[in-house]
Amino acid sequence: MQENPLQQLRDVHPPLEPGWWPPAPGWWLVAIICIIAVAYIVFSVWLAYRRRRPIRNARVMLDDLLTEYQSGRIDTLTYANNANEILKRLLVIALGIKSLAAVAGTDWLKALDRITNSKDFSAGHGCIMGNSRFAADATANVTALHESLRNLLANTHPTRTPKLFAEAASD
Repeated sequence: MQENPLQQLRDVHPPLEPGWWPPAPGWWLVAIICIIAVAYIVFSVWLAYRRRRPIRNARVMLDDLLTEYQSGRIDTLTYANNANEILKRLLVIALGIKSLAAVAGTDWLKALDRITNSKDFSAGHGCIMGNSRFAADATANVTALHESLRNLLANTHPTRTPKLFAEAASD
């Protein structure tokens, strides 16, 4: 007698599960979008870091100037004159605010006040940055002046500060 023909059949095996490689087209699209987003973020951060370089350099120069003052190598007026030169170079040359090139005295102090959004320069310790530094009896509290200058640099932005003065010129 013949055996059961069903016994000759092999067991049923499930199909192989799909592997993780190659990914589906949707995953390729997600990967490309993520790579572009990361590249954009890295480029934006690098560009912002690069644009702030003159402000960082001015901060270092002012700190070096304070160190020279504290060690007794320069006096108060030399500190004020050199700090003023650093600010002029930063604002006019590095940030390109050409309207401040010929500004001096009270107008210069008002421009510095405008950046800090305070009265630190026209009515505070920063008034030595105007024409009063040319007086024979000019004195200043260098530590307070240095803090005002650091505050000014903290409020200086590579794109917003030039726009601030461009809007004032167009009014």
